[in-house]
Order: sequence, then C-alpha cells, then structure tokens
Amino acid sequence: MEKLTYKQTSMLLYGVALITPMFFGTWTIGVFGLIMGWLGIFALEPFVAIPWFANFLYFGNLIFNKLNLKTKIGMSVLTIIFAILIVGLLSLPDNAGGNNREVTVGIGFLIWISSFIVLLIGQLKEKNKNVG
Repeated sequence: MEKLTYKQTSMLLYGVALITPMFFGTWTIGVFGLIMGWLGIFALEPFVAIPWFANFLYFGNLIFNKLNLKTKIGMSVLTIIFAILIVGLLSLPDNAGGNNREVTVGIGFLIWISSFIVLLIGQLKEKNKNVG
C-alpha cells in the first residue's frame, strides 16, 4: 500500500470532518455546515460567514496547481485564520420557534481544521525541500 501524500491526507481528514458533529451541544454534522454556511452572510454573522469562506480558500489551494508555493502557503495560513473564527460561535438555532442551543466546537471542527494544518505543513516541507 502506498503512503498518502499530504494533499491526500488533508482531503481524507476533510471528508471525515463532513460526517462528524461540528459542535458539542448539537448533532449538526459538517456537511450541513458546508451547505448552510452561506446563510451567515445574509444573517450578518461573521463567526459563520468567514469560516465558511475558509472552505473556498482550501479548495482553491488544492485545485489551482499553477499557483506558486509561496502563494499556496499564504492561502493555507489565511484558511486557518478564517476557520479559527468559528470558535466565536456560541449558539445555533435549535428550531423554527427561535430557540437557540449553546454550542462549543466539537470533534468535527478539530478534524476540519487539522485538514488545513496538514496541508500547510506539507507545503512548508515541500518549500524546505525545494530550498535545500
């Protein structure tokens, strides 16, 4: 069996994050957050909208192979910064009646952000390999 590249490992972690609970206090899984995160823009919720944009930076980083490595590293750092802002989200709507449920980041968040960190570490190793 071949060893996974850092990109493959990162994508595997991201995939696992999509099927695990994002928060403690609710069973909302990552794919729901990915699908519904855009609502944070219209609700003027920066702790929802900005972390949602981290997904676009992440996929752009993986897809656009023509970007130089320095740009990709910058995108990875920005992705992590955007993602960390989800820690500021303290409650989620519980039902249509307007009730909210208090939440804290959960295992899905930790796996999600670790996928970004693995990508960054791989890029930094690649950069050091190219320099030396």
